[in-house]
Order: sequence, then C-alpha cells, then structure tokens
Amino acid sequence: MSSSVTPATLDYLARRLDELAAQFPTSPDAVDLVTLADDIGTLGHHLQQAIERAQERFTAPETVYPPERVALVRLARATAGIARALDTLAEALTYATTGFQREAVEDLAHSPLRNDPEVLRIMTAEKYVAARAHLRHTAAALRTTSTPAGSSTPRTTGLQTQPAAGPQPRQPNRH
Repeated sequence: MSSSVTPATLDYLARRLDELAAQFPTSPDAVDLVTLADDIGTLGHHLQQAIERAQERFTAPETVYPPERVALVRLARATAGIARALDTLAEALTYATTGFQREAVEDLAHSPLRNDPEVLRIMTAEKYVAARAHLRHTAAALRTTSTPAGSSTPRTTGLQTQPAAGPQPRQPNRH
C-alpha cells in the first residue's frame, strides 16, 4: 500500500533541496563540470521521486482525501520549481561547453572569449546561483503550512469581520 503525502514528506523534500542548494558553488573558481553533472543527476532524481510519489497516490484516488490533496498540489508545484532549477543547471552545463558558443554566438567565432575557461566558469557560476534561488524558493514554498481546518476557520472569521472593514473606507472619505 502506498504511503500518503504529508507535510512531513514536503518538509523532507524541502530539506533535501536546501542541502543541495547550499552545496552549489557561487564563485567561478568553485565550478567543476563533474560536480555539475552530479548535481543535475541528483536534482533529476529528486524530481523523479516527487513525480512517482504523486503518481503512486493517484493510483487509488478514492483514498486521497482533501488534506492530502492539498499536499499533493504543493508537491506538484514543487516539481515545477525543481524542473526550473534543473533547466537552469542544464543551461550551466551548456555554458560550460564550447559547443554552445559555437552554435549560439557565431560572431564570437574568432574571439578569444569563445573558449576562455574563466568566462565559461563565470557563466556557469551565474547559472548555479540562479538554480540555487529556484531551489530555495521551492523549499520555502514546501515549508509554508496550510492546514485545511485552520484555513477554513479564518475564512469564517474573515466573513464575520467584513462589516468591520466598512468603517475603514469611510476614513479616506473624511480627508
């Protein structure tokens, strides 16, 4: 029987994403192509695991109740964030190779910058920083708590306090 997707599941994924993002290099000197390829593989693994977990739960949709559905929606949104980070790392790998510059920047064909390892490292490090931001944002979104029971109570309270909002628009009219 498949296990449910809970806030603890989301928190675990958030911790893994934060750990991976913390290991990403932020300076050109720290860029390493083997590590970049490993990072892409690790991130791809996390994405695959999240997708499989969601698919597993929906093999029997009648057993997925509203609180877990909320968690699954958050997991699905996280997969989109992971995919964006993965795409960014793929761009970093592309920048780290000279083939990209031959294809995309033809006017640099005779430029010494075309194969300059330092320029390639700088471009790769910038992509790493962007991927780190994607992962941290995704991890933060996974950690935000939203309990269906808790959110329904404030909605009721919000409906009861709406008449109190009436005097607030009157204050601008006094000016």
